[in-house]
Amino acid sequence: MSDLAIDEFEVDVTDDDVAFFHANGYLSIERITTDEEVDQLRGVFDELFAPSSSSYFDVMRPAGADGAPIFPQTIMPELRHPELRDTTYVRNARRIAARLLDLDESETTHWGHMLDKPPRYGHEAPWHQDEAYWDPTLSYHAVGAWMPLDDADVDNGCMWFVPGSHLGPLLPHQHLGGDPTIHGLELIDPVDTSTAVAVPLRAGGASFHHPRTLHFSRPNTTDRRRRAYANEFQSPPVPRQG
Repeated sequence: MSDLAIDEFEVDVTDDDVAFFHANGYLSIERITTDEEVDQLRGVFDELFAPSSSSYFDVMRPAGADGAPIFPQTIMPELRHPELRDTTYVRNARRIAARLLDLDESETTHWGHMLDKPPRYGHEAPWHQDEAYWDPTLSYHAVGAWMPLDDADVDNGCMWFVPGSHLGPLLPHQHLGGDPTIHGLELIDPVDTSTAVAVPLRAGGASFHHPRTLHFSRPNTTDRRRRAYANEFQSPPVPRQG
């Protein structure tokens, strides 16, 4: 595969956007890359998620379960495709993440993951906080960027966020259904999600969220795919105090 195209398409956020993020724990922007790059990224995605590929696993079922995956994911696709590190999407997302984290871009590291919700049977992502997946002995200064490669709406699995939930603690989580053989996590105790906001996005738009922001996406009940490419930006984590 040839290198992905890099163009001069640049986006940034305003001071009001940064203030909104700090108050609410999430932010969405209409466009973070070009249609051309979205199309190229779909090609990379489809290669990584081809039935014959060994690069993905099912987040919401036990390892080795029979049948088609219901929520396949691949971690760090940039290891197989280093050109992903130099895309317009990553370049713009790094700039925005640095603004939201009040860091210089040179102080941030990043890693990616891609997630698929197949038409008609793509599983929900239960309410969770991203930090629950990470090493609990470390403290993080991070923000996640999430870009759909297909138009994402309520019916095929756009993101939902609970505004202000990032200001609270990291809540107890468990593996889905209490099954430790399933990678996916869910909250143990119910939380009030009545204020949750759906954030539909066109392909090539993006949302950003704090690692403690409660978020969720519904199952894909449509005939359309919902492919997404996420990246986590952070300064190096440090040992947690106390």
